[in-house]
Amino acid sequence: MKLELQFDEAARRRIAEAVGRAEALSRGQIVPVVVEKSDPYPEVRYRGALLAAAIASAAVLALHLPVTLAELPLVQLAAGLLGAWLSMWDPVERRLAGARALDQAVRARAVRAFHENGLHRTAEGTGVLVFASLFEREAVILGDRGIHEKMGDAGWDRAVAALVAGMRAGEPGRGFVEAIAQCGARLAEHFPRDPAARPPPNELEDAIRASRT
Repeated sequence: MKLELQFDEAARRRIAEAVGRAEALSRGQIVPVVVEKSDPYPEVRYRGALLAAAIASAAVLALHLPVTLAELPLVQLAAGLLGAWLSMWDPVERRLAGARALDQAVRARAVRAFHENGLHRTAEGTGVLVFASLFEREAVILGDRGIHEKMGDAGWDRAVAALVAGMRAGEPGRGFVEAIAQCGARLAEHFPRDPAARPPPNELEDAIRASRT
């Protein structure tokens, strides 16, 4: 899923505008981040190769195919190469990686993005990361210390669901806009702006950050 196709200038503008609207409701500092893939999953190629070679070997034995012992390694090698190639197809790669590995990779990449983008350095500890990984079709929302103390992880469930739904529908840009709106509403409940006070500075840029990994 190419970032350029999913996040053109119009989509990026809508997301930045959504961040501006959400931040106008509260003291939160929201940063949207999207990556194509949270991890290269190199082990999947080996799993695909081994699985295909094992299936080929079992087929030769079960069907009594006319393959000599000298030829069997060549069959296994060919099957292994085919398996490694097939494992690069997204549905197969996700299946071979496993749900747990996908979850862990996305979470680790989100934590990294949180620190890369300075969300831990806001004046009031009110940074919020809205993170999506397209290959895994998973989302993570992380709040800094001030946010997390009041809301925890469960406070973002609806926003995460909106972002994941957008990715699964092939409209991750729309998912970001909806998720950011949900975040803004939740932040307004717990960290409302004081109308009489001066608006807090916009410490972090509103634009979405996009990268391959």
